[in-house]
Amino acid sequence: MDRRAFLLGAPALLAACSTKPVVYADTAAVQASIYPNTGPTSLEVFTSFNVGSDGGAHTALFINGAQRVVFDPAGTFAHPSLPERHDVIYGISPAVQRVFVDYHTRVTFWTTLQSFAVSPGTAEYVMRAVEAAGPVSDAMCTRTTTNILASAPGMPFKVDVTWFPNNLHDDLLTKPGVTRQEFRQSDDADKEQFWANNTL
Repeated sequence: MDRRAFLLGAPALLAACSTKPVVYADTAAVQASIYPNTGPTSLEVFTSFNVGSDGGAHTALFINGAQRVVFDPAGTFAHPSLPERHDVIYGISPAVQRVFVDYHTRVTFWTTLQSFAVSPGTAEYVMRAVEAAGPVSDAMCTRTTTNILASAPGMPFKVDVTWFPNNLHDDLLTKPGVTRQEFRQSDDADKEQFWANNTL
């Protein structure tokens, strides 16, 4: 089943880690979509939380190295203009990143971005590690992400391996040099409705 058809046709998708079809874009599509990073090299941990319980629902990782990508392990975000290989989505401009955040932020979920600087070598290691990691199984989003961050050389601090998005988020709150943004919206919980109202 085509993942994009699944995404656009499902009646009520959640942002939490969930089963999805395997997607592996061809090399030409990936090369054509590369969005170079013109700013400092950095990593940005994205976390979604259930409104009400504040329980962590999903972890993703933006990598700003030689190019900008997002590692969305077992996630549901997809768009025809953004090629994907095993949970790594290419072509992540600042505008696409805002759409990614908006897609997950709605009446039932609030979200955060926690950002920190890394060396080009560390960003490159993480890039190669996420490309080799997928496709990620259900409920493994945070475990896979923290395994990669914990093993990355040159990290500015130690990251503990965990299964839970809340634990990673709270761990990063204690780390020097980490900036945090929080996002809340009252958008419809139905993700089909999101794509009906938003374009890239």
